[in-house]
Amino acid sequence: MAKQRALGADATLLCAFETVYGTAPDGSGGGVYSKMSFKSTALGAEQPLGYDALLGQGRDAQDPHYEPVTVNGDMVVPVDLRGFGFWLKALFGAPVTADNGDGTYDHVFTSGGVIPSLSIQTGFPALTVPVFNMVSGAKLGGFQIDMARSGPVNATINNNIGQGETSAATTEDAAPAEYILQRFSQGSGSIKLGGAQLAAVTAGSITFSNNLEAVETIRSDNRIDGADEGEATAEGSVTLRYSSDSTVRDAVAAQTPVAMEFGWSIPGGEGYALKLTLPRVFLPKPKASIDGPGGISAEYNWRAASDPVAGYMLRATLTNDIESY
Repeated sequence: MAKQRALGADATLLCAFETVYGTAPDGSGGGVYSKMSFKSTALGAEQPLGYDALLGQGRDAQDPHYEPVTVNGDMVVPVDLRGFGFWLKALFGAPVTADNGDGTYDHVFTSGGVIPSLSIQTGFPALTVPVFNMVSGAKLGGFQIDMARSGPVNATINNNIGQGETSAATTEDAAPAEYILQRFSQGSGSIKLGGAQLAAVTAGSITFSNNLEAVETIRSDNRIDGADEGEATAEGSVTLRYSSDSTVRDAVAAQTPVAMEFGWSIPGGEGYALKLTLPRVFLPKPKASIDGPGGISAEYNWRAASDPVAGYMLRATLTNDIESY
């Protein structure tokens, strides 16, 4: 039975890469769009009201005016074995894929290139009169992944910019492609420094940004001309318990960059894994604070830079059973 009120449980998220910026691909043939799993989305258009008071009109408020339309918002998605490759392509560009010959494929995504644009449809199909909002010309600004001891791994895809939004009563693709969901677990995560597993890590995070800039030209349709990629950056933190292991302290004292890797795997999954490799990371010297009789921790807020030898700042390697993205 159709519903009068929208529920998040009924919502759908369909995505497709655009051939022409700002033009949503025609999904009438089915399978053009991919149905994506998500935890939340705030991507959409908004148009606030502005106010410019005039004198001589009395004390009561006058008409407001409409400010320009902006299309932006963050999304939270699962870091999973197959679907996350779609998001990585949107964040970094198309990967270089290698067939391992055993039914698995290595997809290598590298930062610093030109990223594609997307059309992203948020749908409420269970309503009495269904509503499907299509954001076109969307580019993804970056992501943040926090590491913990337990739970599934999620990524916040943030600082996204779209060109425009339209609404329709029917979906663009009634038979979208769909990735089989298999999530990475925090319990399978690891952080390596110089190729060796870091000891006594209690928390960690990695943040990547494309530093997008909206091209806000004067147009009668109230849309932007595009979103340009700025300097790609990567930074984050690792929190360690003070111990006899001096790996990080030695790296800090040397004031030389080190290689860092964040990774997750699927136990018994034929080598299925996701690795985020940063070949040149700088570590600061944190203040050593003693706050009580318990264990002492230190948080290192690191920053990555481009490696002229490796030729990249950040590389994501996803090993799964998907032939191509």
